[in-house]
Order: sequence, then C-alpha cells, then structure tokens
Amino acid sequence: MEKFQKCWQIGGLMFIMLLLSGCFGGQSSPDYFYRFNVPAPETKLNPSPLQGTLQVTRPWADALTSERHLVYRKDNNISQLNHHAYHRWIDSPTLLLQQEMTQYLRKAGLAQQVVTPEIRAKADYALSCRIARLERVLDQSPRVILELELGITSMKDRRTLLLRNYREEYPTTNLEVATSINAYNEALANILQRFIIDTSQLSFLKLTDSKL
Repeated sequence: MEKFQKCWQIGGLMFIMLLLSGCFGGQSSPDYFYRFNVPAPETKLNPSPLQGTLQVTRPWADALTSERHLVYRKDNNISQLNHHAYHRWIDSPTLLLQQEMTQYLRKAGLAQQVVTPEIRAKADYALSCRIARLERVLDQSPRVILELELGITSMKDRRTLLLRNYREEYPTTNLEVATSINAYNEALANILQRFIIDTSQLSFLKLTDSKL
C-alpha cells in the first residue's frame, strides 16, 4: 500500500511539473510570412517591343529554393545552405515570382498583353524562368542574392529569341529578414529592367519593324 502511495505521489509531482513547464516555459516563436512587392516600373514602353501576347510561365527551382522557408547561408561556403524555421514566403517563391513578373512586365508594356497560362489565351511568346539563386547571405557584408535565367521563345516556330542570366547582389543594412525582403524587391526590379532593355534591343524586333 505504501509503495502504491509513493508511486501516486511521484506521478502527481511529474504531472504538476509538466503543467508548470507548459505555463512558464516560454512561448514558441511566432511564424512570419512575406511576399514580393516590386516597385512599379518608372516608364511604360509605347509601342510595346513585343507585338502580341507574352505568356509568363511559372519559374522552376531546386527543391530547397522552391520551398516556402527562406534560405540563407552564413559564410562564403556557397555549398552549405540553411532555411529559417519561422520565416516563410506566403506561397512558393516560384508562384510569387511569376505573379510579380507578370504584373511588372504588364505595367512596363513589354508586350501588348502579358498573361499567365491560367488565362488560356493564345500566346505569341513565352517567358521562361529558372531561379538559380534566392538566398540571404549573413556575414560581415549582409546581402541578398537573386539570380534568374530568363528566356523568350517564339510560340510560332519554337525558336529561342533570348536566353540570358541575370544576377543581382543587393546589400542590406542589417540582418533583419524584413530588410532582406526589401532588398529582394529592389533586386528583382533591377533584373526585370535589364531584361526589358535586352528584349527591346533584340535584332528580330528591328527586322519586324522594318517590314511594317
């Protein structure tokens, strides 16, 4: 009987300790969610360099980059990456980039129409994108790295008209994640502006204009 009472007392004490640890052990870290919010283009092209409809396909990336958790590295070892446990994109960055690129290029007037495949419109051109880098660098010179491979294909003859790699390393003033998100937005705007300039200078566009 005494042995049973001792077991009961020990069990009661353990239960109370578990309750206390739950009440006073501290709250778990909250989750933080982020989206891209690229600044609007400063000017709109008129006429549009691409005379027709441009379809912006969803970018593709490696397994880690395409996840919602933000990716970072702490030093110059580019082979070792980590992801934040509580800092996430509101959706897959591939989808978020597709949405931002579509809105930006539409506002810039790169084509007469800029759509996504979900619209099911007949497209004259397709924009493909590969996310090569989307990572925070947390060292003595904190920054973000955004590297995209962008290509334009003619849907009429499946000919590649443009295929180039764009890389931006945008510095941040501190290690705060929110600061990195702002840097990502600026980096993406710079890449898209460079892409628009390159597209406008394509030789096939000049040939097309000369025949009009």
